[in-house]
Amino acid sequence: MKPNATMIPVSGRLPEDLYQWLSGLPLEGATTFSDKMREAIATLKRLHDGGTDYVGALAMHRDLARAARDRLAAIELDSGAHSEVLAAMLEHVPAFGAALQSARLDTLADARALEAQLTRRALQLAETLLRQMLTSEAAAYDPLVVRHNASRLVELAQRISQFTPKENDHDR
Repeated sequence: MKPNATMIPVSGRLPEDLYQWLSGLPLEGATTFSDKMREAIATLKRLHDGGTDYVGALAMHRDLARAARDRLAAIELDSGAHSEVLAAMLEHVPAFGAALQSARLDTLADARALEAQLTRRALQLAETLLRQMLTSEAAAYDPLVVRHNASRLVELAQRISQFTPKENDHDR
């Protein structure tokens, strides 16, 4: 919303359940029902406009996760704990959503580009998580969360490395 936008009065009817829901919804900077309506419509506009470019979609997806990030920050402040695992998820998951939302899929080349973008991002996340297995305990709220969930991935990687020719093997 533009800072000095001219306000236009609007009248309409809402079902009571939507009114009650919006009235009780905590929205940053919105205290009155009118503020909340403006913020809700601005969010809807971001949803619509965010689909046209990756950066806008990424901002919108990060915005959608803001409440979770804020609650986690409060938990970390109270407990002194930190999770690099969850921080990585909060970084990568919005990027997946943004890539999917902003993708222009008109041709096979477009589909290949999206596939490459998502694969690159997925493997970056996998690498980040696997790095957490280099020590006996991950930097996570549950220090064993990665180890407990990565056994099949590690097994697959080991099998792949057994059957993948080494760079110097072709010289023999």
